[in-house]
Amino acid sequence: GLGGAGALDPNNTGYVHNGADDNASGTAALLHIARRLSGNPPARTVVFIAFSGEELGLLGSAHYTKNPVYPLSQSVAMVNLDMVGRLRNDKLIAFGAETATELPALLDSLNWYAGFDLKASGDGYGPSDHSSFYAAQLPVVHLFTDLHEDYHRATDDADKINSDGLVRVADYTANIVQALANRRESLTYVAAPAPKPAARGDSPSGERAWFGSIPDMTGGVTGVRFSGVSTGSPAEKAGLAAGDVLIRLGDHEIADLQAMSDALGTFKPGDEADVVVLRDGEERHFRITFASRADR
Repeated sequence: GLGGAGALDPNNTGYVHNGADDNASGTAALLHIARRLSGNPPARTVVFIAFSGEELGLLGSAHYTKNPVYPLSQSVAMVNLDMVGRLRNDKLIAFGAETATELPALLDSLNWYAGFDLKASGDGYGPSDHSSFYAAQLPVVHLFTDLHEDYHRATDDADKINSDGLVRVADYTANIVQALANRRESLTYVAAPAPKPAARGDSPSGERAWFGSIPDMTGGVTGVRFSGVSTGSPAEKAGLAAGDVLIRLGDHEIADLQAMSDALGTFKPGDEADVVVLRDGEERHFRITFASRADR
């Protein structure tokens, strides 16, 4: 695309945003898996789909779940590859592991050979196409190599892709698909309540403040751990760093990403707030001045 709506670098609107990781990496992995399985087809039919309209509200995947090529009642699972090109320190996230009782053991057993630092957890909701299928009562797995500071920016280019890591993720996913497609029985679907809508904020202009952290999406802590902070961001200027765990923002206790999103929605550019993080197990206090998203 050319930036604009959804992009996080408004100053680069009109310039090509190649989206090498988001989500050319997923498309490349999809083709790799299709090629591999064509040489050793599993017992069940495997449908390969590259959805459009995800950023506009999961439009493609939502349409498919209402108009499937094969009945969803006869389908085993949906496996989603969204941003799988930036493998770092062998860490691979598998969201949706809790959407079927059989999935944790399956993912773990196949990882014995793959050797990832696998973070498998979570229900099937989230801002990607697997969410449409989970809402239609199908177990899902979303493979993801985590966020980075080039996300939704013109700098998300091919030279930053970990090509060897991408092949490893694609091969691991092919093994997951092969195992699922060779099952005789359906998986045991586990339902979870849908999350509440994210807060839209109450600033008079409606413009949300820019914080500039890069959340570690694996969770596992009370609060929000940062995998990094964007260069030149309010978070960096305040002294926040990778590894910090945000536990308080202004008057808001931060238990998870939803709480952080809700808290950020109450600030506008130019506001200041106290920030409390855990760094190496100790509380550290900082003062942040929020900026405009146009400053990114």
